[in-house]
Amino acid sequence: MTPPTLFPRRRPHNEMWFLAPRHQLRISIIFFIATTALLYHYHPTNQTYKLQNQKKQTQIYPENFSVAEHPIDETYTSTKQEVKKQQRQINPESFTDDLRELAVLKAKQTPGWGNRNENEMYMYAPQEEYERLRFLYDINPPKMPLPFQSILNPETISRLQLDAVDRSASLPQPYTDDEVIHTLGRFEHVGFILRYSGKTDAFSLYAPKKHNWSRYDQIEAYTAFIHILRKEYWFRFKKGSPDFSVIISTGDSLKMDCGCLSIPMDRESAPSDNNPTDFQQQFNSPGKTATKCDRHQLAPILQFGSGFVHPDVMPTMVTMPLWPHLKCFETFRYNGKVCNKFSLASATNRFGIYFEEKEVIYNNLVPQVVWRGSDYPFLKCRQLGGSKWDIKPMDIPGPNNPEGFVNGLTHLWGQLNPRWKAVTLSLQAELEAKKVNSPDLKPWVDFKFTIRERPGESQRWESFVNNGVHVVANGYIDASEFASFKYHADFGGGGGTTWSGTHTKLALPGVLFHHETPTYDYFHEDLTPFVHYIPVSTELSDLREKYEWAEAHPDEARAISEAGTAFIKYMTSMEYWKRSFDRFFVKRLNSVIEAYRPVKAFKDEKEFMSYAESQLGFPLELIGRCVGKQNCTWKDKL
Repeated sequence: MTPPTLFPRRRPHNEMWFLAPRHQLRISIIFFIATTALLYHYHPTNQTYKLQNQKKQTQIYPENFSVAEHPIDETYTSTKQEVKKQQRQINPESFTDDLRELAVLKAKQTPGWGNRNENEMYMYAPQEEYERLRFLYDINPPKMPLPFQSILNPETISRLQLDAVDRSASLPQPYTDDEVIHTLGRFEHVGFILRYSGKTDAFSLYAPKKHNWSRYDQIEAYTAFIHILRKEYWFRFKKGSPDFSVIISTGDSLKMDCGCLSIPMDRESAPSDNNPTDFQQQFNSPGKTATKCDRHQLAPILQFGSGFVHPDVMPTMVTMPLWPHLKCFETFRYNGKVCNKFSLASATNRFGIYFEEKEVIYNNLVPQVVWRGSDYPFLKCRQLGGSKWDIKPMDIPGPNNPEGFVNGLTHLWGQLNPRWKAVTLSLQAELEAKKVNSPDLKPWVDFKFTIRERPGESQRWESFVNNGVHVVANGYIDASEFASFKYHADFGGGGGTTWSGTHTKLALPGVLFHHETPTYDYFHEDLTPFVHYIPVSTELSDLREKYEWAEAHPDEARAISEAGTAFIKYMTSMEYWKRSFDRFFVKRLNSVIEAYRPVKAFKDEKEFMSYAESQLGFPLELIGRCVGKQNCTWKDKL
């Protein structure tokens, strides 16, 4: 007899114990019990599961919202067909496939609607859309706290601040392909029709052939926007869905016929020394209105450039993010992160936003207003402030010496664009400083052009330099050197704004004198005068006054500087990008998509182009086509 061993023998590797008959019954019993328990736990009739689910949702939504008081309506989370049926009963005229609108409509039927925020109403969304909506609505951040905001004197603000203009526009009116085609005919440049075909599941981009499109640098922006449409509105743009058309514009400003850009002011008499009426006052006062085109027949225009402050200039324009930033919004929506362009600059990210890392003592900064930039033209239409920009020495009356050039430019003040006016102010300040004859005294402003490489450009600037007129800088100033100055400026260019100058200068330690013009960029909607920046009128008539005020009120100026920098740091956060994506690509874009009415049915792309050309009287060209989710082909490869 073999004695028992302390350690039983090891089973051979080829002997699978769990296949033994005595174990099979045990495994079957355990599996049956576990399956039964899971089915019971998650069954809709199980009250314990309901309570746990409600507890989770009270953690997601604000503390002041009680799920017990407003339980989820099970009939609403059933099927899309039932929800649409309920919507028809609510408002038969506003039938829509947009699930967000369905959620709002359903929430309006529940008690306490008036006390509810967006987060609360969206918990009534259909179950299949819940996770996607949570991506955008999981937080409801309060307005960003602004440091030292309480130090600002309301009386001072009311004395210096320009009258605020309401930038909000009404919701787009219903429109069809006829309005889209008519609107394209009023563009002089960078206007396009973006069309979706449900039959082919393809987006196509059309432009007038006479515009000779060659902006290949914008292809990435077009592609990014189409990808956002695919991702965010997957339920609207899928094979078999109705067609869709919209006008998009990628100009620095809206490049339409000036007769369509109606503005309540008379620009016939330009401001001058004898007529120093401020342009901003003209802009806000009644006057002549240009009405050369029927604006009631214009379709919504998605403007991926600078928009108009006054909505009456172009009522159908919908201001969207700048086209160079569209790739960043695509990165956010697809990857859930902030792009490099709006992240902190570093050794590995030279395209990011520069913040001064060294400790800065505000009162030790150089008390000059500094600007460097090109002599780019200002806007296009005269009724919007468009003015002469290509100044040559021969255009300036007077003797060919510094004093003569300054007097001549001052005489032409009403014809100069804002950047040339800024340089004229700088030349005047240099002459004033020389008269004091003090080596330590610097001019109060330092505004210079940077040379652009164009045919004949260097010869043009040499003419100024040879006559002792320093309108061109000797070299470029990098961000770290800009950070040593107490004041900065961002004078508007072709679109009336400076796309990169505003947010990069707000990030610096000094105060920004922001150039207020008839146009604005999308992120300006979050900026407040005398909180984030000091406003300056379009004609720069109050720049000296604002500078003297900042010098006499260093505490207020420092508070504005720090608030501006804090806002730009906020722009680098996920919270800011969630709010911006929601504002522009959920709310505004959705209102345009919902306004379209596919009245005409076109068999294919050729039939649409033929119909559009018959209405316009000139041919179109296909710029690009995106089929499916990723397959995009552009002009030269079509």
